[in-house]
Amino acid sequence: METPAQPAALPPQVPKSKGGCACCAMGCTTMFVVALVGLAMIVGVCVWGFGKLVNEYTATEPIAIQTTTSEAEFTAANAKLDSVRAAAQDKKSVTVEFTAAEINALIARHPDFADMRGKFRVALANSIMTLDLSVPLREIHLPRIRDRWLNGTARFGMIYHEGNFSFSLRSLTASGHDLSMSFLQSFSAAFNERFNEGFNKSRSENERSNDFWENVKTLAVIDDKLVLTTMSEAAEDTGAEDEAEPSPTPAAL
Repeated sequence: METPAQPAALPPQVPKSKGGCACCAMGCTTMFVVALVGLAMIVGVCVWGFGKLVNEYTATEPIAIQTTTSEAEFTAANAKLDSVRAAAQDKKSVTVEFTAAEINALIARHPDFADMRGKFRVALANSIMTLDLSVPLREIHLPRIRDRWLNGTARFGMIYHEGNFSFSLRSLTASGHDLSMSFLQSFSAAFNERFNEGFNKSRSENERSNDFWENVKTLAVIDDKLVLTTMSEAAEDTGAEDEAEPSPTPAAL
């Protein structure tokens, strides 16, 4: 991976939109990472020495995750985000495709993505999302972990359909150490179940987020795009849209 250039000077912040959900363009990647690391740590307790696992796979300090974005990329991404939010609010069907550069522009510049700034960088190719990440592990309630960070890279296929996410984990590198494919595949079903439980709990506790996701039909990584489709009110009532338009099926899943 090429060494990222220093990010361009940021323009004045865009005022926060009153509708929508800040995680709509990213598919709740923070929750993905927390669920993945939580599962790895819990299983790891039974397999390796706990202290060895913590020292090798986590760090005491974050690393800087920087992105290079342009004004044109941010303008395009912001317009797409507004169109998704408007369609969800009005219960209209629309399909919007986000490039990796546009997602990174939202992370770098949009105020609703401020919590992700400096923690994530996205790449999309061959229906796989790659996340360079540096995230705190304070949500994992295990000794010695809450004050540490996960610094590394995660690769996965992803699709959201009918209220549930399905992830196809491809690789996870943490502090320079790779988790084996056999390990990731053996716990794929458990990870998906754990993630969706957390996702549904988060929705139930956040009315704004729940209102948005109720109107999202599909969200998937397809080729080199993150593709989001909202539902129309008519389709919601009759199911006609599901018959007329098949859900996306990324080749990687």
